[in-house]
Amino acid sequence: MSAMQIVVVDLEWNGSWSKKAHGYFNEIIEVGAVKVDQNMNILDEFRAAIKPVVSKKLSTIVTDLTNITAEELEDGTTFTAMMRQLSKWMGNEPGAVLTWSTTDLLVLMENCRYFTGRQEIPFLHNYMDFQAYAQQRMGVDASQQLGLARAGEMLGIPEDNMSLHRALDDSKLTAAILQKVYDADSFGSAIMPVDNEFYKRITFKTVIIKDLDDPLVKRSELTFDCPNCGKKMLVRTSR
Repeated sequence: MSAMQIVVVDLEWNGSWSKKAHGYFNEIIEVGAVKVDQNMNILDEFRAAIKPVVSKKLSTIVTDLTNITAEELEDGTTFTAMMRQLSKWMGNEPGAVLTWSTTDLLVLMENCRYFTGRQEIPFLHNYMDFQAYAQQRMGVDASQQLGLARAGEMLGIPEDNMSLHRALDDSKLTAAILQKVYDADSFGSAIMPVDNEFYKRITFKTVIIKDLDDPLVKRSELTFDCPNCGKKMLVRTSR
């Protein structure tokens, strides 16, 4: 992999019902990030608390899990100001952003849509689902969802002086896991360029269609190779 800035990002959020979002909305209340060098050592760190505006009442799940209090967020910044600060901290170098699973990425996109009207993340040029990469390097089956703390425990990473489920410390733990599992030959190929096709894939949702003659169904995509003879097979509608 050629020299590239690597940034690990972690989020904490509060879920609540929003009329404006027409449903349940995950409002980001804390962001933590670290930059790492080519030896996977931490170079710099970023943290921002965000004052919630959708629901000022934090759910008990959030407070129990993170120990974040409403008083702690009272002097927090806004989401849009945080995005400007984070972009400035990252700089102009189009490096790779890593998150532990795509959940944080989807929540960040959700907040961008809500507060700016666009889901695209300005500083996101290259991305890696680090949970998937770490599990592959650790030999953990992809069907399992390995938690961040559990991964650190399996790799023997001490959690002394760390507050788990706090954005900055979780980003530091992710960076420590990166130090353990990094492989120069495989790391670069796990990084995905972020373009329009990336956003389409990351937001794709399965839709069940019962009628194969539905205009949304592409008949050309319903052909499969027979595992026995190798001939093409076509899914047909039963009459």
